[in-house]
Amino acid sequence: MKKAAFLMIAGILLAICLPAFAQEFPDVPPDHWAYDAVQDLVEKGIIQGYPDGTFGGKRALTRYEFAEALSKAIPEILELARQPAPPPLPGTGEVAPTPPAAGPQVTKEEFDALRNLVTEFRDELAAVGVDVEALRRDIAALAERVIVIEEEIARVKLTGEVNLIGRGTVDNAGAPVDRDSRALGDLNPAEPQNPLANSSFFTDLQFGMKAKVGEDVSVNALIAAGNYLKFALDDDELPDLVLWNLYMDGAVKLGPLGAAQVMVGRFPFQITPLTLKFVDPDTYTSVTKLDSGDYVLDGGSASFNLGKIALTAFAAKADPITDLIAPALLLEEEGVPLSQLAGARLVIGTGFAGNLGLTYLQAGVGGGRSEIIGADINTNIGSLGVAAEYAESRANLKLQKSKGIGGKDDAAWNGKLSYQMGKLGLGAGYSHVESDYHAPGYWNRLGGIVNPVNLKGATANLTYALTPRISFSAEGQFLKPIDDNLKVAARTSTSRGRGPEEKLLLGSKIDKINYWKAGISYGLTSANTVDLGWEETKLDWTTGAPSGKERFISLGVGHSFNPNASLKLLYQIVEYEYGDPSDRGGVATAQFQLKY
Repeated sequence: MKKAAFLMIAGILLAICLPAFAQEFPDVPPDHWAYDAVQDLVEKGIIQGYPDGTFGGKRALTRYEFAEALSKAIPEILELARQPAPPPLPGTGEVAPTPPAAGPQVTKEEFDALRNLVTEFRDELAAVGVDVEALRRDIAALAERVIVIEEEIARVKLTGEVNLIGRGTVDNAGAPVDRDSRALGDLNPAEPQNPLANSSFFTDLQFGMKAKVGEDVSVNALIAAGNYLKFALDDDELPDLVLWNLYMDGAVKLGPLGAAQVMVGRFPFQITPLTLKFVDPDTYTSVTKLDSGDYVLDGGSASFNLGKIALTAFAAKADPITDLIAPALLLEEEGVPLSQLAGARLVIGTGFAGNLGLTYLQAGVGGGRSEIIGADINTNIGSLGVAAEYAESRANLKLQKSKGIGGKDDAAWNGKLSYQMGKLGLGAGYSHVESDYHAPGYWNRLGGIVNPVNLKGATANLTYALTPRISFSAEGQFLKPIDDNLKVAARTSTSRGRGPEEKLLLGSKIDKINYWKAGISYGLTSANTVDLGWEETKLDWTTGAPSGKERFISLGVGHSFNPNASLKLLYQIVEYEYGDPSDRGGVATAQFQLKY
């Protein structure tokens, strides 16, 4: 506890309950819980005993007695306010003997409490000879000093995230790939494998800084270091040090239009799943910058708030302007990168604490142009949640001819109803994505199948808290081709596209796809959890070929050392059944994460 807090709380509030002694009082023996606190207050001359030599701890304190203790405590508090707070020694909780200059030991909130006490007891303080007005001036002057120092400290905020990731894979039969379409182990091994036979170690250090350079303007930077991004983004040319974000964020006055919040530089950005959202490239780890759904864009955006209407306009280059590579925008299943991007989004507040969003996005691709328009709504009616999204993608003729992107079947939409009733959560919906729809979004995932098109069907999900420590979740999707004469297409690679040999095994026409997912989480203790997951995608072909299955069975264990440090262990069994023989393998990961 800080010394000032001790004096103010223990020295004043304790004085209300235990008013004082100048020697060892018979009613406060050395083994009493308050002995040390009382002795400290007496040595400072803040409180004293009664004429009969007792402390009188069970006796009610009068206002005059409290005012006398307060008048003696205040000089101690003000003297502490003039001194800097000593920082802790590295690796210990102890105070350095000769600290450098730092912030005061009394906070603004503590000054406010002290000011209120002086106001409440002004008459009693005056009666014991205190110049109340001079005391108020001293408190006000020191409080202003504290505010200035606290604001200066808040000008720069540093954050960070450290990830140490170990990964091992095995190939038990055939040529299996993991959930992110990465090959497992050594192909056709001569002997049985274990995860250590084909193991890797990755480091990822994320350092963030937010510095206020004006009243409403800040500069934000995020630097990533280590070899993990090369693996996650499947790009060996990435340097070990990457400037992930660097942008100015501030309010700009635009006359009659009011103020706009402007971001300029390399900034994070996403819109909706059907229009613009980054695909998580590594589903086996938790790394904030890749899990957020944000693309990294080089350009700018401006946001306006007009009552219940919010408008955001943006323009950016998707390709990086330096050799520090950012995640590329991918337009469709083969990983066609976008060269530039511009558009606007309008969000209108509706009833029932909901909103309606309208999106327009124009992308330049290899000399061609594609437009994406969309609308989405999210609202709640009591315990019922309603969410829906519609989008169309329109490629010009040059893009259709040069890249084979686009066509007349270019719409996608989905809708979902959710209901929460105590421990039980239910959801039901419908999804419809036509064969020519293309967008740099992240709208669906069926195991290793990402963003499938030419599919429609019902979806459902359930969550239930069996006990405060045990929870269960389940999801199902029951999909069929929209056009039986067209192939179902999707991506299996979630990073930059690895070529036709790694495209989804949907070369034949599909009759239906059924997807199931279930998981149970058990909190052994407040710091330890166990998770069990099962995920299966079943594909039925119309050509009479045997049904195909993709199955992922996972066991995870987590330990939280404290709110900022955790360890996660995972082992996943991977099985692909496309006739005989099947492809089987496994993935083992260990991730230590530290946030600060």
